[in-house]
Amino acid sequence: MGAERSSKKNEPKSRIRRKQCQLFEYDGQSNEVDGPENNEFSCVVWINILGTCQIVSLVSLGFRKDVIKKSMGALNSNVRKGSRSDWIAPTSMRKCDSVQRNRLTSLIHSKYFTEKLANFRWRRKYRQISREDRRAFCDLISHWTNAELVALLTEMESACGVRELISRAEEARPSTSNLAADLLNAWKNEIVSDCVLIHKGFRYAAHSFILQARCHYFSDFWDSMITQSSDDAKLEISFMDNSISSETFQAMLYYIYSGEYDESLRDLDRQSFNIILERYGCGSSLSSDMMAMDSQKGECTLIFTTGNREETHSEECNYRVKCSGAVLAARSSYLRSVIEKRFLRGEKLEIVINEYLFPRTYARIILDAIYSDRLDLSKMPEGCQVSVSSLSEVQAIASGQQYLAPLRHAIDIFHIAQFLNLSYLTQACEDIIVAQISIETVGSLWNWACEPGGSAYVRRHCIAFLRSDFSRICSSHLLFELEEDLLKGCLLSDYVQCAEVKILETVIRWGEHELVRRMEEREPNLIANTTHSISRKGIRRSELNDEELKSILTNLLPLVRIDYILPPFHQSLNAAYKRGLLDRSPHMDLLGQCYPDSRSPDVNPDAHWFDHSVPRRHAGGPRLLLPYIIEVRKQLKRLCKNGGNASYAPQQKNSIYELRLFVNNLSPEIISENLKLKIEKRVKQLAEDDLMKKISFCGCSHHLELAIEQIRLRVLRELNIDDECVEVLCICSASKRDRLHHYNYSQPTVAIGCDAINTDVSLSSTALSDYGI
Repeated sequence: MGAERSSKKNEPKSRIRRKQCQLFEYDGQSNEVDGPENNEFSCVVWINILGTCQIVSLVSLGFRKDVIKKSMGALNSNVRKGSRSDWIAPTSMRKCDSVQRNRLTSLIHSKYFTEKLANFRWRRKYRQISREDRRAFCDLISHWTNAELVALLTEMESACGVRELISRAEEARPSTSNLAADLLNAWKNEIVSDCVLIHKGFRYAAHSFILQARCHYFSDFWDSMITQSSDDAKLEISFMDNSISSETFQAMLYYIYSGEYDESLRDLDRQSFNIILERYGCGSSLSSDMMAMDSQKGECTLIFTTGNREETHSEECNYRVKCSGAVLAARSSYLRSVIEKRFLRGEKLEIVINEYLFPRTYARIILDAIYSDRLDLSKMPEGCQVSVSSLSEVQAIASGQQYLAPLRHAIDIFHIAQFLNLSYLTQACEDIIVAQISIETVGSLWNWACEPGGSAYVRRHCIAFLRSDFSRICSSHLLFELEEDLLKGCLLSDYVQCAEVKILETVIRWGEHELVRRMEEREPNLIANTTHSISRKGIRRSELNDEELKSILTNLLPLVRIDYILPPFHQSLNAAYKRGLLDRSPHMDLLGQCYPDSRSPDVNPDAHWFDHSVPRRHAGGPRLLLPYIIEVRKQLKRLCKNGGNASYAPQQKNSIYELRLFVNNLSPEIISENLKLKIEKRVKQLAEDDLMKKISFCGCSHHLELAIEQIRLRVLRELNIDDECVEVLCICSASKRDRLHHYNYSQPTVAIGCDAINTDVSLSSTALSDYGI
């Protein structure tokens, strides 16, 4: 014994660490453990506490199973291999897991232990599909030929191109003018100008606030300049330096208002012009000069009041802010109309604002954004943070959720920007809101974006987030907070990053929760002001009305692509058939369809996976998943090593070299002929992209249809036109008989052919860049 102890004592620490640091990683998405196949083992982590080596057992698999049984979010509606739980936990348990911690788990969650554990480079892996689903797909393609694998890979690469077009269409927004463009427009169109510069007999309307902010010459000698009164009561300033030509003086004004060189200076000496700018102190950037300008020199006063408009403005509760009326009029069309009316009437430039519409706490932030094109929420005045110290905010921080105060401020400023017609500020708020989208906020942000006055841009990104993180939301109780329209918009996509069987299970679980909620609304609660009696005692699945559940899922179950559930006899699918949620004759709608050659389900039951020319229940085919692409590439490489040929020329009867696109104006009373021509020019420009060529070469009519639809949506969103005002017509010029296809919001079917092409085994880097490869 002594010898053994001495040998262990002399053993190097690195070797001891390798022996004792046996880590496993828990995958919350797949409900699996990366490790041995046995059901009882523990995670062992070596840590050094107070100089001694200890081995701490973190979590056992049995304990994790107990937690899963208590959590509705982790329960599946399918029949598991070992046993099937027919019990639906109460709503209180579904909303919040109540796991009792012993002293060991309390130590694990302690701050000291967390700091020690952070030294180890371990992390929870995030998988889009589980190992079981991945293994089922490998079994599916294990007997496929090279031609079938390359056909599927070609279609996936085409789908990657469509996915890129969808991403571009989702990011599309109307263009907004920046500070320089707005100030230039105010100078050229003489919007609320309050002074006139005279140089060599030429008169230039200008704005005193901008001149003082941008030019030290005007700022230092403003009061000492030679002025003359005019009929229009505008201040006239004579610029006495006659050594500067009229063109140079006009270029200097252009630089003062825009911070950029005039195009007319291309043939002039830039160096001499920079010397002139330096002489008069005009060399700083536009935004920095505007931010550094003393707001007290502004001619406009914003008065924030909680009273009526007729009340006096001398009350102590009122809040006054000095600013530049010229800059406000240049940047906001709404404020421009208000300020111009005051100018024409000769009234004092004071704008009374009701704090219920525009809280004073946002005044300085919005003015800074107007002056600099930057929205900085950190400039919120101290003591004015909305709900920062509330109990709900503290609970959110304690539970590890995101800090939601910036999100609330961005939403408030978004509505103010919409009211003031500040489009650039509206988009800045949208960017902040989209950056705050998470599992905890996606449901509430979707509801807000769908309200009148919400944001279509945020709504699109909520669907995109749910589409990319669907496998994580599947195992979260936050699934039950999502609206049906949000789930529907997500499942309509070909790019939901989740296995089809998990989508089926998730949809059924969501429907069961909705059914229990409706049962609670119908039946009275036995004890008032408490948790409903149905939720308190729980309910078994056998006690649910499957007919009512099927009616609840009427709009969601058809979106599940049951033809691509692996394995085809999965227990979740069989359980859904047994409960009557799905039709027992799933291929009835495909009877009588003509199959090309001999590719019928009886000859090749997997043809609908890789051959887009066969009749499909879902035109999009299988959803595009990164693990599928990886496994197909691996299988192709294995076949190539065995002497197989990895190139395949898909047989197509027709050839298409060019797509001719035309725009049909469905709302001539809204869209003029010039605007229609502009739309058509932009559509044809985007259709010449290399992505369109790759998509059309694949020959999949569904992908080509989606691609043209995304181009149409992108153009209309860039021009701020309603989606239903325009449709795009496509003529396939290379076919024997030209057929006219319509691409609009209804998404009709179209038949397209393509040239025979050879497809490489590896996907392009562009196609896989979004997937992290």
